[in-house]
Amino acid sequence: MVITSPMSTSPESTYNSDQFKISTAKLFPGVKKKRRIRSYRILYPQDSESREVKSLDGIWNFRLAPRHEAELGFQQQWYSKPLAQTGDVDLMPVPSSYNDVTQSVEYRDHVGWAWYDRTFRIPQQWQDRRVFVRFGAANYHSIVYVNGQKVVEHAGGALPFLAELKAELKPTGENLITVAINNTLTRDTVPQGNTVWPGDARYPTGYFTLNYPFDFFNYAGIHRSVFLYTTPKSFIDDIDVTTRIDGTTGHVNYLIKTVSETRNVLWEETQAVDVTVELQDQDGKVVGTAVGSSGEIAVPNAKLWWPFTMVQNDSDAGYLYTLVVSSTDSGSNERDVYRLKVGIRTISWTEKQFLINSKPFYFRGFGRHEDFDIRGKGIDNVMTVKDHNLIKWVGANSYRTSHYPYAEEIMDLTDSLGIVVIDEAPACTIE
Repeated sequence: MVITSPMSTSPESTYNSDQFKISTAKLFPGVKKKRRIRSYRILYPQDSESREVKSLDGIWNFRLAPRHEAELGFQQQWYSKPLAQTGDVDLMPVPSSYNDVTQSVEYRDHVGWAWYDRTFRIPQQWQDRRVFVRFGAANYHSIVYVNGQKVVEHAGGALPFLAELKAELKPTGENLITVAINNTLTRDTVPQGNTVWPGDARYPTGYFTLNYPFDFFNYAGIHRSVFLYTTPKSFIDDIDVTTRIDGTTGHVNYLIKTVSETRNVLWEETQAVDVTVELQDQDGKVVGTAVGSSGEIAVPNAKLWWPFTMVQNDSDAGYLYTLVVSSTDSGSNERDVYRLKVGIRTISWTEKQFLINSKPFYFRGFGRHEDFDIRGKGIDNVMTVKDHNLIKWVGANSYRTSHYPYAEEIMDLTDSLGIVVIDEAPACTIE
């Protein structure tokens, strides 16, 4: 269960404009006027009858741009060929932060651009499908190239982003994906930071540091999984779900957004796509169906989602139904299927109490961070499961994601375990 929290603020943090002596163009030399890129919603990649997923996690080639020659990678077009052909490379695991993987203090304290690349191939059956590349998160400013062509640019370190690959993608042979990431924070980034030049004879000419007022290390790199995935030409683009409870009956309200191959329209309901929905319990039994891109499914004697500290047996905690959404293009007859886990629950509050399913809930837990030794903010399933086992072991039932949204894999895990999460916006110490 996720409760959205407003961003944290800190009135004590200050910004010294005299210390900010570098322009955005200097900090982000690879960033030019953005070309218009079609945007899609960010459903998590999954295999289904109509979709395939290929992970690009693993060992990538890696290089830091020289700290005092930030533009070098763009000037020499490192994205146009494998990094190994333009100089020395190190090996870097993805996902992970790059700061602590080597023994180099330069990696630990680097401020500026870092470059990744690797190659991949696509299966033959993908050639008549839409193909997307999706990053779970990378900190902070990312530019992604495929075969030398820029496909997406993103600012922010804790949210996913994607691009549809079209002419850039080679249907046969090797494809090269290159990612440039800049961890510099400014007054205009979220969270904020500022660049400081000491101006002291003890430091080399041009030496600078990155200062920031928040209470965690500014880890950098590709922090969450990278996927290639396919959809049909007409596909399910977004699913919104809300639930309510009336006596013993649960109600699941849904809104489906589709993209039609015929009209190529985003966000809006289109007459060219037919949508059917069914709700299954954990045994796979269908407990309700509906037709249309929006509607409601009533579930008599619904099994509600509860935190694990509000039930007698662990098996009754975190109960999740599966919403199976199918769309069919009336022109091409192409079908897409997507499954989404859904908990039937309500939240409400009074001046003195927070209520889940109309019963008082007492928050007992922590403020967490995602980072661990060596891997930094890189998503790690072993540490994630261990950490949540510890949370349950000490009798906690909740935590807040200080101070940014966590990986989707973590949020799905907490939902299934019956742990309440206060999900913070990707910001802190904002002025």
